[in-house]
Amino acid sequence: MTAPAQPASTALRSLTEHDVPVPLRDGTVLRAVVTRPADGAPAPVLLMRSPYPLEGTRFDVDPWGVLRRGLALVRVSHRGTGASAGGFEPWRDDAADGADVISWCAAQPWSSGDVVTYGRSYLAQTQLFAAGERPPALRAMGLGVCPGDPYDVVHQDGALLLGSGLGWALAQAGGGLARAAARGEADDAGLARWRRAMADFDTIVAGDGPADLPTAVLDVGLPSWRAWVDHPARDDWWAARALPVRDPLPSFYVGGWHDIFVRGTLAQFERSRHPASRLVVGPWGHGPGLASLGEVHHGLEADALGLGLEAEMLDALAGWVRDEPTDPPADPPVRLFLMGAGRWIGTRAWPPPESRDRTYFLHGDGTLAVEPPAVGAPPVTYVHDPSDPVPTLGGPNLFLRGEAAYGTGSWDQRAKDARPDVVRFETAPLEADLDVVGVVRLSLVASTSARDADWCATLVDVHPDGRALNVVDGVVRARFATSDTHETLLEPDVAHRLEIEVGPTAQRFAAGHRLRVDVASSNHPRFDVNPGTGGTWAHTPRAEHVVAHQRVHVDHDAASYLTLPVLDVEETR
Repeated sequence: MTAPAQPASTALRSLTEHDVPVPLRDGTVLRAVVTRPADGAPAPVLLMRSPYPLEGTRFDVDPWGVLRRGLALVRVSHRGTGASAGGFEPWRDDAADGADVISWCAAQPWSSGDVVTYGRSYLAQTQLFAAGERPPALRAMGLGVCPGDPYDVVHQDGALLLGSGLGWALAQAGGGLARAAARGEADDAGLARWRRAMADFDTIVAGDGPADLPTAVLDVGLPSWRAWVDHPARDDWWAARALPVRDPLPSFYVGGWHDIFVRGTLAQFERSRHPASRLVVGPWGHGPGLASLGEVHHGLEADALGLGLEAEMLDALAGWVRDEPTDPPADPPVRLFLMGAGRWIGTRAWPPPESRDRTYFLHGDGTLAVEPPAVGAPPVTYVHDPSDPVPTLGGPNLFLRGEAAYGTGSWDQRAKDARPDVVRFETAPLEADLDVVGVVRLSLVASTSARDADWCATLVDVHPDGRALNVVDGVVRARFATSDTHETLLEPDVAHRLEIEVGPTAQRFAAGHRLRVDVASSNHPRFDVNPGTGGTWAHTPRAEHVVAHQRVHVDHDAASYLTLPVLDVEETR
């Protein structure tokens, strides 16, 4: 029988055990920290599995908050991390290991036999792997800034997420190097090289591709990194690590509009939707959900701590573990922060079914308008030089330098105004507020003189005072334009229609503002630079890069256009 929740006024006594052995089916032994009520009464388990130091989980969950809800807290280090045995390779063992740990939690004498899982980022993704094994004790999941399929963690529409993906690999390599040193397979010099690479990562990603990559550090600390760059297509290597199919479970998702994993969070919420599941997306990055990010203060309504999101998620998990829900929540199951308006809106699904598409055409004079372009309008042209890529200014990133220094969120794009390799298309001042809630898309007719090219699109909110703040951005690597499982090099100077998922957002473009889309062929280091050869940045020395002449076609018969999901916010009340 499940233990009742503790009244808020009851004094709690707990027992914490460290380095608790958790055996897996293949004989590997993981290590856990177990915090449970001292009275020994059977309690449901809240499980967190992490490849990071377990002491860091105190920033993700309040142990007393877990205990007050009548739950035990179990934190387990992934194999090959912390004190756990084995070798760590991201995603390889997450499904089977997760199911084994859940079964172990359910079988302990201090457990009621019921388990819920909790965590953010990798700790969220690993829950999805475990759920695919359908462990009978698993009742519900709490997932923050949740990645989707592993391929999408490292690549986006064919482009490598260079700054975020390779930066995370390098950070993880430090733990692998330390373990190798403890086994006598690495030395202090390797750890010193790792520290230098961490401190100088911006220089590494700005360098000469393969010549500057810290291969000696990565090959020892996280050998699987090579497969990430050697497999740019969603091929069999990625298929073997893909998220498994899972049954619907009550789940609470929290995401951020400027989080690198927002697409994954939204997709996974919809993928195996349970009627009781909930979704909250705020104006946040991957870090703490604060009221300010980038150059924008979104108001106190945006502060996740003030909202009590952790308490709300723990309440939901504690309720679901005791009473399997069958009905939708009384409040709207989807809560979205509408940036630019400073308010929350509720909908019944993502994307909101009430949103209606509105089309804006790209014109040769740089305007963006609902009227289609003229017949015979000449293309808009620019030159892309891979040795001088357009720098990243904000967006959904997870850089080693953190969320500052133009890393994450909305930043003024005027710093790029002098660049001739960014072409811009802008509306007249809006006569009324325009609320864009859903997935923004750009259908681009384009050609290049090279065998391959990237087409990057950024949606921008231009304020009356001239500030131009990025809202959401996307990319398509042309050789993957028809399928991310196969590569097809381009015929130079042949126009192709390319569909760019600019991305999901909830943004009010206020009356008097202008709506703009910027088009370029690089956004670095958010994405790796396309050398134009059909190869990758990681395998192509700078001397082999190709300067490309790009054309954006804006003719009436080959029109390029932006599609915005426009929502009447009053309908969502």
